[in-house]
Amino acid sequence: MISSMTAFGRMQREEAGYSAAIEIRSLNSRSLDIVLRLPKAYLEFEEELRKQVSEAFRRGRVEVVVQIEPTAPERKAPRLSKELALYYWRQLHDLQSVLPGADRPTLRDLLQIPHLYETMETVYDPEAVSRLLRDVMAQSLDQVRLMRTREGEALGRDCLARLDALEEQIGTIEVRKEPVLREFQERLLRRMTDLLGSTPLSDESRVLQEVACLAERSDINEEIVRLKSHIHQMRVMLRGQDPVDGRRLDFLTQELHREANTIGCKTGDLATVQAVVRMKSEIGKLREQVQNIE
Repeated sequence: MISSMTAFGRMQREEAGYSAAIEIRSLNSRSLDIVLRLPKAYLEFEEELRKQVSEAFRRGRVEVVVQIEPTAPERKAPRLSKELALYYWRQLHDLQSVLPGADRPTLRDLLQIPHLYETMETVYDPEAVSRLLRDVMAQSLDQVRLMRTREGEALGRDCLARLDALEEQIGTIEVRKEPVLREFQERLLRRMTDLLGSTPLSDESRVLQEVACLAERSDINEEIVRLKSHIHQMRVMLRGQDPVDGRRLDFLTQELHREANTIGCKTGDLATVQAVVRMKSEIGKLREQVQNIE
């Protein structure tokens, strides 16, 4: 089962006199990085919410924004301070008495004075708030997981197509492997013959042995075997039912690139080099996709 690291989920719900909304954004990351933002009055719930997120994902940067507020008007609205209102009311009357011709103060004048209102102290039922936040978080996480799975299926299909393209290029290289090796041996023998000229060979078997050793260094059979092995491992993982480890896939794509690069360094055959270039292009695209997998 393939899961992408990029997804989004949002859920809002009202219950027990509170409204809670949780928004989750999931992005690529080498490890699990949780960023959780809660209103200051509800920070006591951060640990349990963080644990809920950590149990849902293995990798990725997960940004969570939590909004919660009471729905009852008496809890939401700021309270008018009667003590301050009376104090300012007396001050207004005192000021009017010493200002010749000033109108008597009115309620409108009083209400225009700042700082008459004070925010209500946040008082809530911890069990009710905790239950609401857990439920909304679970629903938001379900949305994210669903989106991650859908994206993962698309990533899996694309990765498998890239692997098919790689195998096609490996087939091209395999067809050229034996002819290229024979051509290399023949070229070495001709070059040594040209260098020696009419000088007789004291030990012809020794010369042939050296040619064989040089030719063996250019043999790419081991690289082809390893390429096929890596592709097989990746295909098994991508088609399996177990959760796919994106870090392992990323490692295998690095190994694919290393083997392809080694083949390119070992050969001077134009058709093989062109196949290697196409392989590297496919491996680069494959790695971009793999790095999105959890």
